[in-house]
Amino acid sequence: MIVTLDHLRRAPGFGPRPGFCARGGREWFAYYGLDWNAFLRNGIDAETIEATGDALGLHLVAFARAEAERGQQ
Repeated sequence: MIVTLDHLRRAPGFGPRPGFCARGGREWFAYYGLDWNAFLRNGIDAETIEATGDALGLHLVAFARAEAERGQQ
């Protein structure tokens, strides 16, 4: 499964608005040595995010999988 920027922007966050900000996403990707620009262009495999073990990443993947199960992308 591919996780996209759209998922990042729509995932239920932990604040008053849904989604996560691009700035925080960029920092998160840098922290884990992942290519932010490739993510913007093509998305990223859910397994790559899951391999970080990071709770925010796991939350994002769970949201993306739930969307896919409902027939949304």
